[in-house]
Amino acid sequence: MKKITLLILIIFIFAGLSFGETKDDPIFAPVLPNVIGMGNAITASAHGYGALFTNPAGFSKEDGSFTLLSVNANPYFIPNKKDIEGFLTVADDPASAINTLSSLVVTNGVGANVNTGIAFVGKGLGLGLVVDVDSYGRGKTALGTDIDAVGTLAAVAGLSFNPQLGPFSIHVGGDLRYMHRMKMDDVSIIELINLGDDDDSTTADVDLFTGDALAIDIGTIVDIGSLSFGMSIRDVGGTKFIYSYENLDTEKTGDVDEDYRIPMQINTGITYHPDFGMLKWLIDPAFNIDYQHVLYGDSENTPSVWTELHAGTEIKVLKFLKVRAGINQGYITAGIGAKILFLDVNMAYFTREMSEYAGVDPNSGMSLEVAIRF
Repeated sequence: MKKITLLILIIFIFAGLSFGETKDDPIFAPVLPNVIGMGNAITASAHGYGALFTNPAGFSKEDGSFTLLSVNANPYFIPNKKDIEGFLTVADDPASAINTLSSLVVTNGVGANVNTGIAFVGKGLGLGLVVDVDSYGRGKTALGTDIDAVGTLAAVAGLSFNPQLGPFSIHVGGDLRYMHRMKMDDVSIIELINLGDDDDSTTADVDLFTGDALAIDIGTIVDIGSLSFGMSIRDVGGTKFIYSYENLDTEKTGDVDEDYRIPMQINTGITYHPDFGMLKWLIDPAFNIDYQHVLYGDSENTPSVWTELHAGTEIKVLKFLKVRAGINQGYITAGIGAKILFLDVNMAYFTREMSEYAGVDPNSGMSLEVAIRF
């Protein structure tokens, strides 16, 4: 008990250190269709590959996996038939294609997340190496849009223990996450076009930030019959990046004076996984609810409660097929997955909120994973 009290005290001491004058850095959260498809609610049911990015307590869950290779492609836009026809006219009617792109940027925003990784998660051990590239932009016009782009190489190593306490099965885990990151903030489309242009009349004031950081994540899951209660603390105390920069136009370099941190995130969740007995091979559902709170250092970035709520379900059918649905920040998500031998394929449709308040700036997209997983 004394050790637990000391651990909690250390966490809050570290947390207090992150509330100074800092700039928030993007949270490391690769988009995975099996997670986003059920509303991004996974804290109490984390297991396998997804536990590396959600709750390290899941490393000791029975349904672990060895992911030889996972490739995820996640466009942050869904062009309709009219949009596609507009893009196809770029050769004959460039103005029409630009208008189509401008409409998409204004109404939904554009961008993508691409990530790939290898990992072993199971038997209390979590090891993973992941490359994640994320970009997004939204503006009043296509050419007036500012783009944020972040590329992160992350190596994760952690442990989880599963002590039994009467009717309780307790999973307690933690991990260390080393990250090497490159990013560009608020880069306009015009500046990207002007990069590499030898014309002295054009300028492209674009800084490329490069830095490293070491993060700590901890979590617990308590199983009581068909119910599971989970809690995870991601980026304990806030994860500080030490950045240097290079101006891509002038080639000027230097150290970044500002204090950049990934804000600490506290997630709590409940999972209800009924046991259908002899019918489990036919249908096996699980229901999840999460509350995910990010302790932003920027006082202007204070999301409403509705943007922090997540709920979803995953139903296994015939053991190899999975159907998913959820509510992510007030928006409907849906997905499907199938695993045949070692080939694991997952797809999802999702919408997320890009502002502090639900219903203000929704961004819809698709997610696809193809993995070799044992």
